[in-house]
Amino acid sequence: MRGLSSLERVILESIGMESLTYDEVQAQSGLQENVCFNILQALIIRGILKCSGNKYKINENISPLMMEEINGLEARKAESLEIMEAVLEQNTDKIFRFQKVAMDSRDEKIFKAMLSNLESFLKDAHKKAQSSVPLKNRQVVFWGMGEVQSLMNQVMTGR
Repeated sequence: MRGLSSLERVILESIGMESLTYDEVQAQSGLQENVCFNILQALIIRGILKCSGNKYKINENISPLMMEEINGLEARKAESLEIMEAVLEQNTDKIFRFQKVAMDSRDEKIFKAMLSNLESFLKDAHKKAQSSVPLKNRQVVFWGMGEVQSLMNQVMTGR
């Protein structure tokens, strides 16, 4: 079994805990009709989705092993990389910044506090708008920080 692609995950996130028709899934995900249909069929074949009548629902009897394949660390890393690559490849005026910064310990503490505030803001904004904003219109936000030496060691070892 393999993890989910970001397109498959968009379908599952669109459905969530609900039962949706094909048109509702397609409207929520924003995927092209043929892509949406093919992904729905693939998820049914893999036993991740069920179709009852004309509604799609996430299979509540997914095995723990399959859940790990879907939501485990490796699956989340693969999805994050796929999404970050897509953001980097956009030819639009979307916001993306990357830079190496020298920070003393005081500034690092301030930065971490700012990240904590950002995370709190994002959680609140999501909670407030998640029922009214279709998945296709949501924003992808990512941030992180790592020490150069540690990151370069990770690059050299390939993990």
